[in-house]
Amino acid sequence: MNHNFKATGLALTPELRAYTEKRLAHADKFLGGDSTAHADIELEYSEHNETGKYRAEFTLAQGGNIFRASRWGSTMHEAVDLAVGELTGELSRTKEKRQNVLRRSAVKVKEYLRGWRKKV
Repeated sequence: MNHNFKATGLALTPELRAYTEKRLAHADKFLGGDSTAHADIELEYSEHNETGKYRAEFTLAQGGNIFRASRWGSTMHEAVDLAVGELTGELSRTKEKRQNVLRRSAVKVKEYLRGWRKKV
């Protein structure tokens, strides 16, 4: 997966970059090793927000689908953890939907074949 980092109002340290990539690797398992997937990561510091001072936003594009997660936190690590959790949940729901459609269609084919055999 390709990464594109953007930091607003704070310095993007190698430690912060490594931490974010490590946390984002957990979401990579839902993509099935797709090398065309692209992640835009925006990290921001703002003193004017009441819910938190740090924001982490992930936008993931994969095969025509776009997944987005954005969270505020009191520390940058907390914001990254919350946003990755949200992104992982969204990817998980999408994967489950795909599997359910596949299973339902397989059941219909199986029932059709069973009915076809009985008539013969």
